[in-house]
Amino acid sequence: MANISKFDREDVLIKAKNLFWQKGFLATSTREIQTTMDMRPGSIYAAFGSKADLFHQTLIHYAQTSTDVLNAHLAQHEHAWDGLKQYLRGLIVPCSAEVPSELCMIMRTLAELDESHQETLDIAKGLLNKVEHRFAGIVEQAQQQGDLSAQYDKHQLAKKLQVHIIGLRSYLKATGDTETVSQQLEEFFTQIQSK
Repeated sequence: MANISKFDREDVLIKAKNLFWQKGFLATSTREIQTTMDMRPGSIYAAFGSKADLFHQTLIHYAQTSTDVLNAHLAQHEHAWDGLKQYLRGLIVPCSAEVPSELCMIMRTLAELDESHQETLDIAKGLLNKVEHRFAGIVEQAQQQGDLSAQYDKHQLAKKLQVHIIGLRSYLKATGDTETVSQQLEEFFTQIQSK
């Protein structure tokens, strides 16, 4: 078992994040957390706090990782809209070791928990709002670059993007039909740009 002074925080957070993302908060046992993280209960508590505290940190880590990926895509493209499209295409992928569930971890959390876990719900909703706000900023940049119509309300289009991605990822989880989901996404892009 790992000693608290020797563990790699980033590594164990990734392991915990993937476990929670795959199984959900409620279905993940303390024993599974200990095994996955290769840490004793006392070390986990000292480093991360309770199971809920650890879960909150993994949610934030998930959101930050997603932001880093988005930033990387934006940096690779001269036009913000091209970078966002590439990022969104990367979200439509089947489960793998790196993506334990087709569903966004934040949306999975919101779907799983009720008001008895209000603090966790508030964190998840806050993270989702940050994503939406970031999308709105990218839409505005795309409008300034001439890639999207100035007629769009950036906040409404950001919400529309969120709804569409959540729907497509839910459909992918239900059917495993990556081809249809990818086709629907590309049609969505075309529809938005044709206005």
